[in-house]
Amino acid sequence: MDKLTRVSHEYKVSLWAGRIKECRQSGITVAKWCDQNNIGIKTYYYWMRKLKREVFENLSDELA
Repeated sequence: MDKLTRVSHEYKVSLWAGRIKECRQSGITVAKWCDQNNIGIKTYYYWMRKLKREVFENLSDELA
């Protein structure tokens, strides 16, 4: 992965980690939070899966 792609990816991961945290702390349903923030619910769950996968991959790399 080239530097620009990596930086862009890290930005998106950081952005979505913040959004997911905000949603969880809001006390409302994911569907309602997504509606209030003009985010598609499928997009929200896509990024949640993507972030979980990255965490597990990084954890596996550290344990190896």
